[in-house]
Amino acid sequence: MNIDKVRKEKSLPDTLTDKEVLAIVQVEERQIAINKKLKKGLPFVKITNIEFRRVILEITGELINLDISKEYGIRFVSQNRQNMFYPAHFDLNGSTFKLSLNVMCCNDEKPIPTSNYYLVLFEKYKNHRQEISFVADNTHEIVRRNENLYKITYDTDGNVIQKDFLTKEYPCIIDDTIGGMCNGDNSNPWNFKIKRGDKNLFYAESRMDMDTVEYYLAVTYKPPGEPYSVFNRHKKNFAKLKTFKSNISKDINDLKLWGFKKLNRLFSRFAKRNGDIILFASGSRAEIGGNEQFIYERMIERGLDKQFKFRFDFKPNINTKRSIWKMLKFDYYLATSDIIIIDDYYPEIYKVDYDKSVKVLQVWHACGAFKSLGFERLGKAGAPPFNTKVHKCYTHVPVSSYHSVKHHAEGFAIDESKFYPIGIPRTDIFFDENYKKETRAKMFEVFPACKDCNKVYLYAPTFRGNNATNATFPFHQLDLDRWGEFLVKEDSTLIVKLHPFVTKRIEIPEKYKDRIFDATDYREVNDILFIVDVLITDYSSIIYEMSLLKKPMLFYAFDQKYYEATRDFYEPYEDLVPGKIVHEFDELMDALENKDYQFNKMDGFIKKNFTYTDGKATDRVIDQLILGNSPKSND
Repeated sequence: MNIDKVRKEKSLPDTLTDKEVLAIVQVEERQIAINKKLKKGLPFVKITNIEFRRVILEITGELINLDISKEYGIRFVSQNRQNMFYPAHFDLNGSTFKLSLNVMCCNDEKPIPTSNYYLVLFEKYKNHRQEISFVADNTHEIVRRNENLYKITYDTDGNVIQKDFLTKEYPCIIDDTIGGMCNGDNSNPWNFKIKRGDKNLFYAESRMDMDTVEYYLAVTYKPPGEPYSVFNRHKKNFAKLKTFKSNISKDINDLKLWGFKKLNRLFSRFAKRNGDIILFASGSRAEIGGNEQFIYERMIERGLDKQFKFRFDFKPNINTKRSIWKMLKFDYYLATSDIIIIDDYYPEIYKVDYDKSVKVLQVWHACGAFKSLGFERLGKAGAPPFNTKVHKCYTHVPVSSYHSVKHHAEGFAIDESKFYPIGIPRTDIFFDENYKKETRAKMFEVFPACKDCNKVYLYAPTFRGNNATNATFPFHQLDLDRWGEFLVKEDSTLIVKLHPFVTKRIEIPEKYKDRIFDATDYREVNDILFIVDVLITDYSSIIYEMSLLKKPMLFYAFDQKYYEATRDFYEPYEDLVPGKIVHEFDELMDALENKDYQFNKMDGFIKKNFTYTDGKATDRVIDQLILGNSPKSND
C-alpha cells in the first residue's frame, strides 16, 4: 500500500504515523464491507474481539443475517482447502459465540502448519471433520461456490461430471467499531509470535484479506531440527544421500551446459556469416505461430525465401527434454545462424555468446506495457538475480510504442536503443478487412448462436497462481445463473475463454447452454475478438488487441489489491486500463446492464500504446530489423 498516496487522497495530517494511517484504512475497509453485506442482507459473522492469551487464541463474534435455529460449526480453512483445523471450544449462545484454541496443539496435538487460515462458520453436516484428511487431486476437489460448499468430480478434460452439495459456509469480518488493527507487531494482542532462530519460529498473525476484508490467521511455523541420536542417524544419512544425488544431478547438468557452450564455440568458428540464415525458434510452441509466423509468411509472400535460408526449431515448453541429436542440431543452428528470432523466454538462448554480426530478435508475444516483468519485480517473488544473463543477448526488440520501450528496457535491464517502436506483427490482422471478414465467418461457424443475437460478450480472465503447474481460477467469483438471466433478457451470448494454464472447465448451467459457451478448446483468442461486442477481462494483455477494434471493455478485478501486492503493474492499474473497473460481481452486472464502460478512455489508451495503427508492423520488422533498411520517410 502506498501510504503517501493514501494521506493525499484522504487529506490526512502528516503528523499521523504510517501505522495510524494503516489503521484508519483498515477500519474504513471493514466498515464498507460490513455495510455492503448489511444492505444486501447477506449472511456473515462479525468478529467483536480477538486476543491471544499466551498460546491460547480467543475470538468472540456475532452471527448476522443467519438463522440461529440451525446447528453451526466453525473452523479455520486454507484457501486451497489443503489445510484445516477446528478450535478446541466453540460456544454458541443465540447469535453470539466464543471460540478458543491452543495454537500449539490444534494439528493433532502439534503446532498448526504454515498456511493462511480463513475463519468460516458453516452449517454442520455429517462427517464434516473428515474433510481434514481429504486430499484433492486432478479429478476430485472440495470447493466453495459463493456460500455453497461442494465436492466435485471432474473427467480427464476438466469437465464437471458429479457435484455433491455439502453445506453452506459464511465469512468472518472484524467489526469496524472495535479497537485494534492487523499488523505484524510482536506486541499486537491479535498476534502470537515466538522466534528462537531463523530456522525455529512460530508466528500466528491476525490478518484481513486485501480484497474481501475477510479475517484469516497467517501462520508461519518452522519446527526445530530433530536432535541427533542413534535412532535417527539413518534419517540424516538418508538426507545426505539425497543431497549427494542432487549434487550429482547438478554436476551432470553443469557438464551438459559446459559441453553445449564448447560445441557452440566450435560450431561458431565454421559459420560462414553471409547474413542469410534465419533461425525461427521457440521454447513454448510445438510449431511456428504468433509473431514468428506472421514474419515468416510475409517473407515468403515477398519472395525473400530466395535471399534467405530458413531454419526452424520448436518445442512445446521450456521443460521439454531434447534428445542428444536434437540438442546438437539446436546448438549448431544457434551457433551458425545469422539472425535468430524467438518469441518468449528461452533459457538455452541466454547460455551462449554470439558473434557481433548476429542479430537476436525477441518478437515478444504480448503487446503494451501492462504487468511488471523482470527487474521491475525487484523485491517481489520471481525477480531475477542482479547478475542475470537472461534477455541480455537481444539486439533488436520490436514493441508497440515508445511507452513500451521504457517498460521493456527496465524489465529486461538492457539499453533502450535495442527497442524499436515499430509495431507488433500479429496486430496487422486488425487492419486487414478481408481477414476480419473471413475470420468472422469462421467464428460464427464455431459459435453459431452468436451470429443473430443482440450482443456477444467475451469473458477472458488471466489465471491465478505462479505458472502452469499450479494455475487456477476462482470460479466462485462468477454467478453464471445470474449472467445467463441477463443474456436471455437482452438476447445476447457469452463466450468464456479461460487461460490455457487453467485445467478445470467452467460449469455452464444447463438452461443457459444455448447462451454461454466454453471456448477452452479454441486456441486463438484473437480470432474470437472479431465477433465480440464487449470484452470483460482483468489483467490480460488481450486488452491491447481489443483496443485496435475500438470496442468497449470492462475490468472485473475482484482481487486487484492482492494482484498488485504479488505481481504488480508497470503503472497504476486505474491509469492503465481503457475501461471501467469493477470489483464485485454485482458491480459487473450493473455496468453491463447500464452499458457503463467508460469508453472515453479508449482513444488515449491507443495513442499511448501504439505508435502505428496502419497494419504494416510485419513489413517494418522485416525491412528495418531483418533487412537493416532505414525507416521510410512516411514511417
